[in-house]
Amino acid sequence: MMKWVIRGLLAVGVIAVLGTVSSYLFVDRELNRMYGAFVEVAEPELEAETAETYALANVNVLAPEADRFIPDQSVIVEDGLIRTVGAGDVPEGIRAVDGQGMYLVPGFTDSHVHLWESANDLLLYVANGVTQVREMNGQPNNLAWKREIEEGRIGPEIFVVAPQFATFVGFEGVMVGWTQRKTIVRNRKEIEKAVADFKAAGYDALKSSSFLSRENYDQLSEVAAEAGMPLVGHIPVATDLDAVWRGSASEIAHIEELVKQLDKEFGGYGPDEAEAFLEFVRERSDDVAQNLVREGIMVTSTLDLVDSFHRQKSQLKEELQAVELAYENPGIAEGTVITSRGMGWLPEVNIYRWPEGMDARRQARSLVYWKAYAEAQHILLDAMLAHGVDILAGTDANVPVMVPGFSLHDELEAMNAAGMSPAEVLASATMKPATLMDSNTGEISAGRKAHLVLLRDNPLEDISATREIEMVMLGTRVFDRADLDAMLQSVADANAASRKVALAAE
Repeated sequence: MMKWVIRGLLAVGVIAVLGTVSSYLFVDRELNRMYGAFVEVAEPELEAETAETYALANVNVLAPEADRFIPDQSVIVEDGLIRTVGAGDVPEGIRAVDGQGMYLVPGFTDSHVHLWESANDLLLYVANGVTQVREMNGQPNNLAWKREIEEGRIGPEIFVVAPQFATFVGFEGVMVGWTQRKTIVRNRKEIEKAVADFKAAGYDALKSSSFLSRENYDQLSEVAAEAGMPLVGHIPVATDLDAVWRGSASEIAHIEELVKQLDKEFGGYGPDEAEAFLEFVRERSDDVAQNLVREGIMVTSTLDLVDSFHRQKSQLKEELQAVELAYENPGIAEGTVITSRGMGWLPEVNIYRWPEGMDARRQARSLVYWKAYAEAQHILLDAMLAHGVDILAGTDANVPVMVPGFSLHDELEAMNAAGMSPAEVLASATMKPATLMDSNTGEISAGRKAHLVLLRDNPLEDISATREIEMVMLGTRVFDRADLDAMLQSVADANAASRKVALAAE
């Protein structure tokens, strides 16, 4: 009898183990699908020319200060670097591209993106003139792409920030680390080990998340400084602005982070307190901006994303129709069956949608709240501009409704509409991120990398001209308009072949 009991228990144990393993494999596969791992890889047929030495002639060149164009210039590129910039004819024997009086600017940088496993995004960035991105929750595959791009793969230069640090305990920590791909730490020893490992692996910076404990944030700030690694990202909910000012952070990942901190100082606002909260933000904004300048902390914009929150709640279908949804990675747009929302964009899974059953009164109050939330970031932006805070253009790409590459141009227009001059906007997407990332890009001058974009119209007169791209140069490679269109078409085709949920227009 005992023998059969033991066999029964063993059978139950085997079934339990198999069930656990099967569940793990299913969830892991769904996570990978959500992050875009199974989308067909786009393979465009390009006519791109490669030349060790070439020249762009008869162009208007954006000055290093990004505030004017210098007319009738020739830019000579040799071995991927800008050799000379100046007036005059191109020397004989050098292949010349006639710029026909168009406008040459440094390649653009999106300072806040999430690549996840969406390899096709690399093409979207190049096709939109984005020659550098800062990946804000980097993974090993992103480091691999960075190396491959350095060796010739088509894609933007990638500044890879390590998986963001968060404090959770027990099973919750295991699940958050696995499903959200965060770095879970509970004490200084774990922080020191993680920082050392990330530095050895080749990550470029460290990121604090919203869910890092106050003590761990202070410790990460110290360890990052000791390791010589930049600390960027969120301001944890558990800490305060004083901890930021005395810490080692060199950048804050969203203006929104400052809104959250002021909301906490205010005591938490709701629809009834929205106007009082905005007045509080006005009172505090100068002091916040002055501290940012004093501590040399840059701030990434993500204005367009936060401005879209209330629209995604109240008019989501119109918002989705207004963006280039066909280019968004289907796995990310469709979300996953393992949660009610995942990272989804579409109406049934959108992460910003109102809960089902919310009545009209609560919806109206919700809109009051979220419109005030957006206005608060604009108040802070005004103060930051007045005090000279360095602003970086960033989109949070792959978060709804920020389509990689395209969303940067939306962001530049949002920044201009919010009060930044076209020159300030261009600087935020060129010279300023180059300084933060030490990338030898960001301006058109001798010795800089030849990451260049040729525009048909003048973006200092109309910032939307950043969309009018005629040509993109990445070192020794020159992509004309036909090549850029081929990149876009290949991504659209790959997405269409991989899509499980048809877009409304299809």
